[in-house]
Amino acid sequence: MYSTGGNPNYQYSNQAYGIPSKSPPPLQHPVPQHPIPDFGPAVQQAAPSQQTYQYDQNPMMQQPQQQQQQHQAYNPNAYTPQPLHQTNNLYSQFNFNDPAAQMGMQFAGTAMAQGSAYMEKNFNRWVNLPALRHYFNVSNSYVSSKLRLLLFPWRNHSWNRLLMRSETGQGEGFKSPREDLNSPDLYIPVMAVVTYVLLCGLTAGLESKFHPELLYIAVSTSIAVVFWEIVYTRLGCYFLSIPFEASMLDLLSYYGYKFVGIIVTDIIRLLEGKGYVSWFVFFYTSLSVSFFLLRSMRYVILPDAAAGPSTLNPQRKRRMWFLLTIAALQIVYMFFLVN
Repeated sequence: MYSTGGNPNYQYSNQAYGIPSKSPPPLQHPVPQHPIPDFGPAVQQAAPSQQTYQYDQNPMMQQPQQQQQQHQAYNPNAYTPQPLHQTNNLYSQFNFNDPAAQMGMQFAGTAMAQGSAYMEKNFNRWVNLPALRHYFNVSNSYVSSKLRLLLFPWRNHSWNRLLMRSETGQGEGFKSPREDLNSPDLYIPVMAVVTYVLLCGLTAGLESKFHPELLYIAVSTSIAVVFWEIVYTRLGCYFLSIPFEASMLDLLSYYGYKFVGIIVTDIIRLLEGKGYVSWFVFFYTSLSVSFFLLRSMRYVILPDAAAGPSTLNPQRKRRMWFLLTIAALQIVYMFFLVN
């Protein structure tokens, strides 16, 4: 046994070597005699876990903590949140009042404004957005009435388009589809083409022949047919000296209506098969679309129908035959797209 200075409290047994040795006295945390100063709620919220850990280590510090909380509860100078419109707002919290930050925000806003103006200017060069909005200005009642008109066109009595007039009575163009049933729109043709492509995929899937390439073929074929019709119409108007006053979007709308009849035929084929019923529906819908175009496109091919005796010449007959050709070709196009 080694001497420990007469103090047995600092002896312990080293089981590894079997000899006693001296050990340092145990550490004791000092007990604070005064309340901890208030550093503000930001510091308390930033490290709540550390404070809780320290207070839990020594139970003797819980009483000063309670006194401190009571002191903060009744302290009239304690921090209170301020509204956003006062000095302590969102910008001051994120240091946006810095001149460099304000300059950066102004530069970013100016760059975004210039970029949007550049995109709008170059996009409007190819697409007229106000005119495009005109063709999508539809309502639920218009869509339902237009679908009935496409399937039963001979029930319609008036095919004249309504004009918008200013306060002085001058014409400012045609009314939107929402206000005029005879006005062409692009909502029904676009939805009809999308539905037609999906039906093509569904039909191929039921026959176990589906492939993603079939959807691409359906889309490209539809666009090619409509594009050829527009080119054929413009060439006919050029060679027949017809003043083309209609918009290209008008032709796109009229030639897109055929997909409504194609969809009806495809649905009947899915339900009944390729029998007499499906062929009857095909001829009915194709004739309906042809009659609809014959009456609707009269103002495009015959814009001077009521101009006078000059329109009763052989030139008018050639224009009439051209209009009949456009209507008759709808049957051929629909037969090609259905099959």
